[in-house]
Amino acid sequence: MKIIDTHVHLGKSKFSGVETSEEDILDSMVLYNIHSCLVMPQPTLDAIPSVHEEIFKLTQKYPNQIFGMASVDPWVSDDEYNNQITVCLKEYGFKAIKLHPMGHNISPLSPLCNKIYEAARQFRVPVLVHTGIGNPFSLPALVMEPAKRYPDVTFVLCHAGFAVYTDEAIVAAKLCENIILEPSWCPTYTVSKMIEAAGIERIIMGSDHISNVPVELAKFHSLKLSDTQLEQIFHHNPRTLFRL
Repeated sequence: MKIIDTHVHLGKSKFSGVETSEEDILDSMVLYNIHSCLVMPQPTLDAIPSVHEEIFKLTQKYPNQIFGMASVDPWVSDDEYNNQITVCLKEYGFKAIKLHPMGHNISPLSPLCNKIYEAARQFRVPVLVHTGIGNPFSLPALVMEPAKRYPDVTFVLCHAGFAVYTDEAIVAAKLCENIILEPSWCPTYTVSKMIEAAGIERIIMGSDHISNVPVELAKFHSLKLSDTQLEQIFHHNPRTLFRL
């Protein structure tokens, strides 16, 4: 089974202090039999264009194993945002855009975020949105309004509410068919609820932290899903979502 980890970071987080290197990612892929990773910058104090460039070099060094995702601060000017996103999505071939309401200190409802959704529509990529910790901006329900306004854009609720707000993430997914759930850090019983409520075709696996990879894999295996269902979550869903 070709496992795709849809939520991997490169660099040092300004919140947790956790730092992930190229070597960390590659070692984890070998250790846990991860076929491919989608990699984005941490919420970081480092220069984001430089981190994007590092990720691009990884995608060139490890084709079909490492794929990039862009995370540009929506507080920059529209021109600067569009320039950075164009480099990432057109020149680098990145597969998604990240909105980090806590890291970017912004609500998904802010008009400043419209350029994120417009870029996602233009380049036909999904928008990953951090949810859970970092409220009030990280509440899963806040993604529903842009999801309704942009029905042709797929929104991924990263952490699917981060354990505390999982029910809210489930409601958002039930009300918006273009919302996908990535339940890293969520309890196993809530993942079962997500599968039942939203459908297994709208669930993907992400680790967030390298040390969390075995935990997330064990979580899905503990649900007693069939091999076909596990392959749907681990491989087919992300492959279709990110057009890999």
